[in-house]
Amino acid sequence: MQRRVVKILIILVISFFGSAEVTQAQVLGFRLKQADSLFRAEQYVQSLEHYQTILDQKQYTPAMLLKMAFIHEGLGHVGPALYCLNLYYLSTQDQTAADKMEELAKKFNLIGYENSDQNKIFSLYQQNAQYISFAIVAFSILLMSALLYLKRKKQRAIFPAVALIIILVAFAIHINLDTYFTSGIISSPHTYIMSGPSSGADIVAVIDEGNRFDLIGKNDVWLKIDWNGETAFVKENNVLKLNF
Repeated sequence: MQRRVVKILIILVISFFGSAEVTQAQVLGFRLKQADSLFRAEQYVQSLEHYQTILDQKQYTPAMLLKMAFIHEGLGHVGPALYCLNLYYLSTQDQTAADKMEELAKKFNLIGYENSDQNKIFSLYQQNAQYISFAIVAFSILLMSALLYLKRKKQRAIFPAVALIIILVAFAIHINLDTYFTSGIISSPHTYIMSGPSSGADIVAVIDEGNRFDLIGKNDVWLKIDWNGETAFVKENNVLKLNF
């Protein structure tokens, strides 16, 4: 009897969260249609509000990101425009987006947009991060199955045990890689770059929105950045992080 009740409760919980996800997807889909309709009617500011709400929910389409970049550029919002172009590039690897970012960077004398091989490799990694996660999890399950099989057969399982440890370490590095190796775009004009994670530290520079930096760590509300080969800090609320 108790097992039956537990099964019913599990089914109810799954059904509840499943229906909640469907409802949220329907709401976001309806909002996206509204935003696209407003965009076609050239009511750009109103459509941008809807697009931003969708993006805040970690939902997006590449076409939506391009429209947001177009609107922000028209409004003179250089930082948000480049942010949307960066996200679009990460999701599509469309070279025209990279060219557009370089064009804007040259126009506004911004740094951090050198189209290096390192940036291309990391962008490709970010684009395929979810598939890499699935592959690591699948391989871990395979190794654990092998370990259990060998244990039942009372055979030595040194190789799968070592391989499992290595793959788990790789997974830990993988899931934390964005925390330590990602980029961010300055979102506010006249942003202070500091020598330390404190408002009382020395001011290294004052820069405008749109500049892009590698984020290499965090200290409370401060992000650690690579500034001309040296470590510097910037307030987190002045940075748009380039991940979904």
